[in-house]
Amino acid sequence: MIYQNILECVGHTPMVRLSRMVGENSAQVLVKYEGLNVGGSIKTRTALNMINQAEKDGLIGPDSIIVEPTSGNQGIGLALVGAVRGYDVRIIMPDSVSVERRKICEAYGAQIELVHDDGDIGKAIETCAELAHEQAAADPNAFMPDQFSNVDNVAIQRTQTAVEILEDASESGIVIDGFACGFGTGGSISGIGGALKQANPDTIVWAAEPENAAMLAGGNIGTHLQMGIGDGVIPAILDRSVIDATCVVSDDEAITMAQRLAREEGLLCGISSGTNVVAALLLGYELGPDATVLTILTDTGERYFSTPLFGD
Repeated sequence: MIYQNILECVGHTPMVRLSRMVGENSAQVLVKYEGLNVGGSIKTRTALNMINQAEKDGLIGPDSIIVEPTSGNQGIGLALVGAVRGYDVRIIMPDSVSVERRKICEAYGAQIELVHDDGDIGKAIETCAELAHEQAAADPNAFMPDQFSNVDNVAIQRTQTAVEILEDASESGIVIDGFACGFGTGGSISGIGGALKQANPDTIVWAAEPENAAMLAGGNIGTHLQMGIGDGVIPAILDRSVIDATCVVSDDEAITMAQRLAREEGLLCGISSGTNVVAALLLGYELGPDATVLTILTDTGERYFSTPLFGD
């Protein structure tokens, strides 16, 4: 099959069983590897759906400029979609995100504006959002998808990502008993977690949070290395009713786990994927060997070369 453009290839990422990292008393742990998605992360799904819906609703046209605050992967996804569809894209992000994130956005043709992170990631993200809102209000051609409140963010995770998971699980005769996932916008945990609970009401959902931005667990908000999650805000689209418990993960734990995934399972992924697997393994031991736990490897590790994931 020959595709008309790269956006037709979004999705249909593999689900892989961890084989060397799971102990005898644990549930089997499955990971959906979004590093193999177009654009290298799960966020290409949401970027594409938000733009598709905006086009259908007449909110954007040929002269539109897409303006969005982000901590990284959503910006890359929007820059990629903009490149294919011919939109100018302006991404506003904290300067604490990896250099690779900025360069990838720029490679797709996006303009980058940086906001200083002085040690409070929530404040930095809020400033990014304020600037994006101001720019969108000042320019009639500007459109802000607003991933933190856009229901189309959640919708694609429920109707596409979760459907892929459930179809693959069903073909293998597997029932998903547990799901562990971090949250930035809340789209993945709300959409996927909600769909898994609809398919199996007994599914346990854990929210994985960075130690220095554990909003649901009641922790203090600082800065951390688990990019893309723990943005220091409770997003409007987060469905907290889906979440049964929280799991707090330190930067060191997340980085070590991401390194192990590469060295023991051949899965090169980012730091927040390490966060997700830390939580999934803990949930796996809690549910026991007869259960199945799922998590998401949200992006590729190739956008973290400048971070401690690859050493100082």
